[in-house]
Amino acid sequence: MANLRSLARVAAFALLVAGCKKNPDPMHFKLADFNSPKQLTDTLKRLIPVGMREAVVWEMMQRNGFACGERSATIVDRQTGKLGSGKPDLECYQSTRIDFGLRRRQWTVVFKLDSGRVTDIMAGYIYKDMG
Repeated sequence: MANLRSLARVAAFALLVAGCKKNPDPMHFKLADFNSPKQLTDTLKRLIPVGMREAVVWEMMQRNGFACGERSATIVDRQTGKLGSGKPDLECYQSTRIDFGLRRRQWTVVFKLDSGRVTDIMAGYIYKDMG
């Protein structure tokens, strides 16, 4: 019985140590640590160089808990009056709870693209009440 208890203590300690371990992914960040769009934008610009492929950025953002998708602006041809699609952007979304869980920030990060490569990054958020 004593062996079983000591084994349980060792297992609990191992889980505790594993839970406190820093994420080894150099592209990992904690969204809850950011208080302003500028902080997040600056961090992402350090992590993601201009010219990085869209697929790599998409995967990195998903690993950090974001949901992503391509969005294109609607363009109106003034001569013909027809609608068309503009260049696609990669938009990623995630929310974090703030104010003791009573509100949340809904973050949006837009990656401007040209030929499937990042040319610019802009982050922003809006506040939402829970409920």
